[in-house]
Amino acid sequence: MTERQAMTLDNLKKRVSTATDKVINLTLESSQEISAAIGEYKQAVESLKAFGLTIGKIHVAASPLPEISTTIKGSFNDLDEKRLSELLEAKKEQKLLTAILSTLLMVTKLRDVVDLAGLRNIVIQIALGIPPRIVVDID
Repeated sequence: MTERQAMTLDNLKKRVSTATDKVINLTLESSQEISAAIGEYKQAVESLKAFGLTIGKIHVAASPLPEISTTIKGSFNDLDEKRLSELLEAKKEQKLLTAILSTLLMVTKLRDVVDLAGLRNIVIQIALGIPPRIVVDID
């Protein structure tokens, strides 16, 4: 091996080592953020029980950007816009719950625009990751 090849190989090893360190640090930071989000999730689920909503399923993905996905399900007809607004105001310091309630309020406002009479079930898909994500399905 020539001196130039050895320098190039050493340079490559350093870059790989640096990249590996960055991925490990990102994974640790992500895990800490998700751990905090799990506590918020537990509080949110407790509050959403008032609307008859329950946990559907949970999916855990371990990767450099870990993610916990979960669903909360219930009856679309049990969502009362006034009660959702009141809970949103009372719990506005809880970021995850606020995001879920705001999304549910948007969904309930659809009743004024679209005929949703045949739709009964609601599934809230929540991804606790970076970034977090909330999706609501009505069927």
